[in-house]
Amino acid sequence: MSIPFSQIAPEPKANAALLVADAVDRRRPDDATAGTLTKLVRNDAAAVVESTVPKHEKELTAGIDFRDRQRDAAYTATCLMTESYTVLPGDPERQKKATTLYNKLVPDTLAFLSGSMHAESTILNERLAYLESAEGAALVSALGLGEFVATLKETMAAFEAALAARADKKEARPENLYTAGARLDRSLRALYAYLVAMESADYARECFSDLLPLLASARAAATRRDKPTPVTPAQ
Repeated sequence: MSIPFSQIAPEPKANAALLVADAVDRRRPDDATAGTLTKLVRNDAAAVVESTVPKHEKELTAGIDFRDRQRDAAYTATCLMTESYTVLPGDPERQKKATTLYNKLVPDTLAFLSGSMHAESTILNERLAYLESAEGAALVSALGLGEFVATLKETMAAFEAALAARADKKEARPENLYTAGARLDRSLRALYAYLVAMESADYARECFSDLLPLLASARAAATRRDKPTPVTPAQ
């Protein structure tokens, strides 16, 4: 009777499968068929381990959030500095230029900075395009806002780079853990069946001894989950 490998969690199963492959190779160093089967087990176990890698995506997402906050701050600072010139007394011409620029930067509100990142990117790209146009650049220069715009451009580029990095990681993501786990189950079953056919069930179980405790633990956990919680009598 085969071992129900699918009941064991993929990651510990993959680690134990490597030990099983080592045990079989030690016991049957001259068995070419066994060697082929253990190689399959190793390859499939490696695929399972690789499929658990995308934990780094949380870090990438956190990086994107950080870059988004940076560009928000840069744009907000540019708007606030421009707004301050609209009310700063002593230079009516500067006030006029600041008002023109501010109306371009904030035609309504800054609420879009709290919305969809993709929608925000579209709006910011449009605003930056204006700032870099002949008209916008002249106003930026007249108001001395060059450093603010440079910082905004830098933070926007950093956000897009972080977004692209996550997209690249997703495209390179290893295969689905379920698919990799199912293939490992098949290669383990094939190796187990071969050992039973060539030797005996006891011999096969000895070779698979590193997996048996994991199966026992999985079954015990399943039993605990299925067992109904006892009802405490009312006092």
